[in-house]
Amino acid sequence: MKKCILAFLLLFINTACSTISVDTDFNPIYDFTQLRTYSWVDNGKLPSTDTRINNDLIVDRVRRAVESTLTARGFVKASGQPADFQVSWHGGIEKKLQVDTIDHFYSPYGYGALYRDPFWAGSSMRTSTVREYEVGTLIIDILDPVKHKLIWRGSGSKMISGESSPEKTTKKMNEAVTAILKDFPPAKK
Repeated sequence: MKKCILAFLLLFINTACSTISVDTDFNPIYDFTQLRTYSWVDNGKLPSTDTRINNDLIVDRVRRAVESTLTARGFVKASGQPADFQVSWHGGIEKKLQVDTIDHFYSPYGYGALYRDPFWAGSSMRTSTVREYEVGTLIIDILDPVKHKLIWRGSGSKMISGESSPEKTTKKMNEAVTAILKDFPPAKK
C-alpha cells in the first residue's frame, strides 16, 4: 500500500534536470477582480481513475496545498455563505517512452559522423536505448459557482522518480500547487 501511495506522491519529486511544466487557460471575458472567497466542489467524483491517486493521503495533501496557496494569495474559504468561486482538482499518471539513438561512424581519416569516405567501407554502429518512465499531471480547476462553468484551469506535469519521505513529498506537492496557481487570478490586460 505504501508503494502505491508513494507513486503519486512522488509526482513532483525533482530529478537532476527536471522541473514542473505548467500551463494555464482561462476565460478572458470573466471578471476575476470580484473573486474573494472559495469553496470546494463536492460532486462525489474521484479525482482520477488511478488508485495511486484516489486515496485520503493524496486528496488531503492536494487540498491543504491548494488552500494554503489560495490563503497566501488573499482568498478566504467560504463558511456558511455562497463562495465567489469553486475549486476542483484532477490527477493522472501516464507511461512514456524515451528513445535515444547514437550513430557511431568510423573512417580511415578519424572518428566522425560528418565525413564518410565513399571508397572506404568503414564501419558504423548504432546504439539505441529505450527507457520507460512515468509523468504525473495535476490539474486545478476554478469554476463559476452559479453557472458551474470552468473559468480558469492550471495544470502541472513532471516526471515521477525516486522515493521520498512523506515530508519531502508534501513539500514537493506544495511547490507544485504554488507553481500551478502562480498566475491565478490572471492579470487584467
